[in-house]
Amino acid sequence: MKSINIKKLYAIHSWVGIITGILLFVVAFTGAVAVFARPELKIWASPEIRTPAQVDPIQVERLVHEYAAMVPDNHFDAITIAMPGMRSATALEIRYEYHGHDHENGGPDSVIQYQFDPHSYELLGEKQGDFETLFDDYQYDMADFIANFHADLHLGRPVGLLITGLLGLTLLASLVTGVIIHRKILRQLFTFRPFKGFSLLMNDGHKVMGVWGMLFHGLIGFTGAFLGLALVILVPAAAYVSYQGDMEALIEDFTSTPDPVIAHIEQPTQIAKPLQHALSYHPDSKLRTARILGYGDANAVIYSNLIGGPQMHTLILEHQGASGEFVQAFGNYSKIEGVSGIVLDIMFPAHFGNFGGVLVKAIWTLLGLSTALLPLSGLMLWLERGLNASQPKYSLQTYQRFNRLVIGACGGVVLATAQLFPLQLVLSFTNLNLANNQLVFGSFFASWLLCIMWALVRFDAAHTVKWMTRLTAGLLLIVMPLDVLLTGSHLLNVLSTGHYVSVAVDWVLFAIGGLLWWLSLRWKPNSAAFLSTAETSQLALSAQLTSGRVVEEKQS
Repeated sequence: MKSINIKKLYAIHSWVGIITGILLFVVAFTGAVAVFARPELKIWASPEIRTPAQVDPIQVERLVHEYAAMVPDNHFDAITIAMPGMRSATALEIRYEYHGHDHENGGPDSVIQYQFDPHSYELLGEKQGDFETLFDDYQYDMADFIANFHADLHLGRPVGLLITGLLGLTLLASLVTGVIIHRKILRQLFTFRPFKGFSLLMNDGHKVMGVWGMLFHGLIGFTGAFLGLALVILVPAAAYVSYQGDMEALIEDFTSTPDPVIAHIEQPTQIAKPLQHALSYHPDSKLRTARILGYGDANAVIYSNLIGGPQMHTLILEHQGASGEFVQAFGNYSKIEGVSGIVLDIMFPAHFGNFGGVLVKAIWTLLGLSTALLPLSGLMLWLERGLNASQPKYSLQTYQRFNRLVIGACGGVVLATAQLFPLQLVLSFTNLNLANNQLVFGSFFASWLLCIMWALVRFDAAHTVKWMTRLTAGLLLIVMPLDVLLTGSHLLNVLSTGHYVSVAVDWVLFAIGGLLWWLSLRWKPNSAAFLSTAETSQLALSAQLTSGRVVEEKQS
């Protein structure tokens, strides 16, 4: 390839990284944490479900029938049973839904929801309202916050999904241009010099992570772009072209759980038998929700939603409501013939690593951190070259300010995420929860903003990085003793309490905190990007003088 084309691709690669590098780090880092958001961090954050609950299908059936007698007859369009800890539910939830098709008698859509203790099956609370109001009223914890922040940066639809989707495309563009411009990159696959200085560490690390993780980065970029842009652009476009703008018709044609044809023949719906079959379908599968359509009718159908197991994608089990007999198992997009349906089914689990158990999640988290470090190391290399250049494109102050912004924004989001763990313990076990957990939202964004301001004000970048690392380490190190103090949940009594997940989370956070503290003690950067303003000025002046002497020698 001609050198002029290489220069153009290098310019594209650089500018894509400069413009989107910080946001790419933020989304990729929170995505690496969000891999364990559900159910592991959800269980850790919720005292109600730390002890594993063995849901009794007979008790669930009793509750569904008992409370069905208390709701209006028009609220049987669907009955949803949500298992505790699998998504946002911290208790066993039963929802009776009216979908608003009879506006004269029933008004707009509405839901009546009951929450039950997953161990004693006692009623914990009741909510009623339309779908939007009901779900806006959820008490979000840090697990929900991280998962939703990764998805749309808490900007909602369509803005948030559009941004994260476009970031997936920019990640793909960076990968393609990066491989092309580094023509000798294959020769450097095994070149990694972590102890030869910060500059070589960043340079070698950027190339090694880019090449060895290329398939994973490409997978995350593609699936992230699809998941972000599908609901915002792709689905509306398909509905406009083929369904005259009717999105509901499009979704109905492609979903694998159609509404049954109501026979208008009353017959009790069997719930315990389908639930028992779903719970024991596969040892590694977990029942997330069960949805009853046509409750009390002879043609009632029950769809159970399972995650995990031998298949990579979510599995849906169909049972007859009248007899409880198993009918078939299929994916979300089984109606789409050929490879397309399979690809759509595995899109979400491939992005989040929700298949194959904890080991796959751990691998996805480590690779996700490398995806986050890829744009960060690229930004540091760009700053390093700019500060060391004899004739830099921008002023020294410009490089310094941008360097501080990178440190504050990227280091700040790590620290802001770390402080959510001790905060969540205080919120969960001292009854300080506010509506929509305002403290979770406020503390995250406030601490992130303070870190950015701290980095922009300080003149010593290395000192800022060191103390941000130590603060992050300290926040993670106090999680385990704080958990023991507030809950009594620790390794010695884990067999009696059954708090296996929460204790494991505590130890992992403690190990990460210890590693970060050790790294902060060994932090001795020799990179121009971490020197003080006076030192960088002296370095730039030295580079200019050296360049001038070289030119004079050549001329003579």
